[in-house]
Amino acid sequence: MILAVLLSSCWDFGTRPRNNPRTVLGYKPTYTNDSSLFRIQTMGPQPVKFAGKIYVKDNLIFQNDIGWGVHIIDNSNPAAANRIGFIRVLGNSEMSIKGNYMYVNSFSDLVVIDVSNWQNVTEVKRMKNAFYAGGSPNFMPLPEHGVYFECPDYYTGGIQTGWVKDSVSTNFCYNP
Repeated sequence: MILAVLLSSCWDFGTRPRNNPRTVLGYKPTYTNDSSLFRIQTMGPQPVKFAGKIYVKDNLIFQNDIGWGVHIIDNSNPAAANRIGFIRVLGNSEMSIKGNYMYVNSFSDLVVIDVSNWQNVTEVKRMKNAFYAGGSPNFMPLPEHGVYFECPDYYTGGIQTGWVKDSVSTNFCYNP
């Protein structure tokens, strides 16, 4: 009798909804081994894709663009703040600034960038795999909500660079 009660927890008796997997249009991750993705560079103003945290330093505002880099905004006239540049840091999601140094993640690396001359930033130090702990070291934001996607495989040895629309199973992950 006790065995029957214990085993009954394995059966749902029709109370849980069944997920009948089907194929739908969703997203699959794209990968590369191109090391040039790690290059930090200053560029002209770029459109905001995935707005993140902001940081204020002197008359500048640094706004994180998750997965892509950091926008530089001139705030010397707060009534007319003006986007003046962009620091490309692919795979980033976090940033902090102390003194003349910006600390950002680039995929799974921690990168220290000298921003004393924002028009010509320099990478001071890179600590490889500082954030990799078996989780998601290089997750790129999905281009839309309400879609299924194939969960990235972080053991491929490649760097996830984005997403491509393709057929995926509803057994995969879902972005509400």
